[in-house]
Amino acid sequence: MNFKQSMKQIDSKQSKLIYLHPIELKAQYNPLRFKYWKSLHKGPENEVLNMFYSPHYRFLKNYKEQTIEKTSYYKLQKLYGRNHKWIKNKIDQFITLFEDIKNNGYDPDKALIVLTHPIVQNPYNYSYEIFEGHHRVACCLFLDIENILIELKIG
Repeated sequence: MNFKQSMKQIDSKQSKLIYLHPIELKAQYNPLRFKYWKSLHKGPENEVLNMFYSPHYRFLKNYKEQTIEKTSYYKLQKLYGRNHKWIKNKIDQFITLFEDIKNNGYDPDKALIVLTHPIVQNPYNYSYEIFEGHHRVACCLFLDIENILIELKIG
């Protein structure tokens, strides 16, 4: 079964809401794109999926000092084959989200979707994998928000 087929197998009925510290959540391992993600990693080898070292988090640290084209987040999106206009729009949405969380706090009504185990087994994560919400996790980590509501998909 390939990655896209595996994603469709997620059971959306079995879940529970819990609070977790965002550092406990790992980026989604996508074997089709992992080489690009890993090529931009700056951190310990075994923490390649740790959101603290992600292009998302590093973007928040650097976007005011760099042109967006020099950020690791922009470079990642280019490696994924996205065009400048699409990336610029995504970055604008990301900054808007960041400013909203910074000014208004994390909205618990917008729970992240997290899996109990990675979709694809990998040597970098044996636990919680972000299914939806990488940008929100990066924002919460950057803003030192310690507990965020997640919808944990059990399976």
